[in-house]
Amino acid sequence: MRVIKLSLLCLLFSFSGKAQDTLFFKYKQKLVVIVKEVSPTEIQYKKLELPDGPMYIVSKNDIDKIVYKNGYTDVFKQAPEEPKAPESFVVYNNNPEENLNYEKITYQDAKARHYRLVSLVDRHPDVKRRDNLKIDLKTMRNLKKHQGGTRTMAIVFGGVAIGGVAMYSLMSAASYGGIVDPVFAMQPMIFGALGLGFGVGSIALTVKLNEKRKEFVNRYNE
Repeated sequence: MRVIKLSLLCLLFSFSGKAQDTLFFKYKQKLVVIVKEVSPTEIQYKKLELPDGPMYIVSKNDIDKIVYKNGYTDVFKQAPEEPKAPESFVVYNNNPEENLNYEKITYQDAKARHYRLVSLVDRHPDVKRRDNLKIDLKTMRNLKKHQGGTRTMAIVFGGVAIGGVAMYSLMSAASYGGIVDPVFAMQPMIFGALGLGFGVGSIALTVKLNEKRKEFVNRYNE
């Protein structure tokens, strides 16, 4: 009987002599172990009954606290998550091989000065599309130039025609109903016809320029 009691006492002292630490898990479980190492992210321990056994590893996020054999308590608070940067608006190209980040343009943007449009095209992330966009810019520039020229000619010839009509009217009034040489009436009619022709041409170029601007915007935003 003495031998049994002595063996039990030896076994009790052997367990009490070992390092006994207690892990308290966040899900209310606790485990008596031998803590070997505490790192910034994990805890390494061995089972109390297997001090020479395998090493176990648990994440610190799963542990609420550790009560060491000397009574010291180490409490772990989960580090707050770093605020995420706000997601930026991204416009994706239809080309699946690359994600292009750029802003879309409007019809009003296409009416800007030529050098601003060239700068806009040079910054377009799709290099393959830049050449076609520059061709559109060249066409738009030529249309705008011709539109301005025809509009100017329409104003000039229209003004000359109006002036000719006024002069012919004055000459007719000065003759007191007499016959005025019809050659004076031909010139205002000719200039008026030219002014009308240039006016129609200017309108047609304006329509064509507007269509080309729309094509440019659609091509840019594809």
